Amino acid sequence: MAVVGSFLGWTEIAAGPFSEQARGIDGWEGKATIIGGAVMLVAGIRVVSGSHQAIARLRPSAAIGGSVVVGVGIYTALTVRDQLLDAAASQLPRAEVERALDTGLLELSIGVGLYLVIAGGAQGILAAVVAIGTRDEGHPPSAAGLRGWSSAPGDLSGGSATPQRPAVTDIPPPPKQTPNEGGGPSG
Repeated sequence: MAVVGSFLGWTEIAAGPFSEQARGIDGWEGKATIIGGAVMLVAGIRVVSGSHQAIARLRPSAAIGGSVVVGVGIYTALTVRDQLLDAAASQLPRAEVERALDTGLLELSIGVGLYLVIAGGAQGILAAVVAIGTRDEGHPPSAAGLRGWSSAPGDLSGGSATPQRPAVTDIPPPPKQTPNEGGGPSG
């Protein structure tokens, strides 16, 4: 959602029938949310592909990517008016643009792309929080703290710390030889 939202409209300014839309990718903010969204996307693909320890590795990637995306998205939403005034100041007096916004001659609104970006970042943070309860290792630990040692085959409770030897099957005795009839070596 964060990557897709970065390419969509973040803000729109309208003056009567005329309107202009600014996409996220137009500024540094959109580029930052694409990078943060890509970090979350790669982490999600690793989880779906089932790679070893993917859930545990999701935590930092999702948390960092989600925090960047949410932070930039909220920053942009809170400063959109000031950014517009700064951009327009190069062509129009700042006071005139402020007056047009205050009187309703100019209307400034937040677009769907910015909402998607913020929601995508929140989703990454939520994934990191959910992944906190997962284990980093693939095998459950035994009671003694040693992996692979158990009291009986198939027993995952740990049992004792000493290994159990497998049962030795009985080896049949060699076949009996009958003595020669002459009592000595044949030959």
